[in-house]
Amino acid sequence: MKYSFKITGYGMYLPPKKETSKSLASKLNKTEQWILSRTGVVERRVSDIDVDQMGALSAKEAIGDKDKPDLIINASGVPKQVIPDTSTFIQRELSFSGIPSFSIHSTCLSFITALNVAGSLIQSGANKRILVVSSDRGTRGRNYDEPESAALLGDAAAAVYLDPTDGD
Repeated sequence: MKYSFKITGYGMYLPPKKETSKSLASKLNKTEQWILSRTGVVERRVSDIDVDQMGALSAKEAIGDKDKPDLIINASGVPKQVIPDTSTFIQRELSFSGIPSFSIHSTCLSFITALNVAGSLIQSGANKRILVVSSDRGTRGRNYDEPESAALLGDAAAAVYLDPTDGD
């Protein structure tokens, strides 16, 4: 199915703190070369703020001077907590209230899944302005006994503001 929406705003948040593969190697009991050969990741970001705050920073950039969205979708792999949903914490950080929101958790595919859901909601006319936020602190959930995945994980956030297109 072809969805009729456009990205009219985007934003991101990259934590200032960096962690190199060299500094991570000792935590994984591996070498820097082992990490680089398997992941290609030279450095990753490590956040001192939680997912809702990172997500809100990226969302503010995506929204810019546009109207408030009429739906917020959090598309993150790891929630702040299960109940209430992380999307409500992002909404609070944005100083919004009364906007429907929910989260989609489909691991690495969360953002793509959220775009698909948002597209279908815009296509159906249920929503017009949708904010999709993806914010993860993968460094908090690292299992150092599984270096293959622990070597990949970093922290960051991104957001897109979606509007319907005028055409087909």
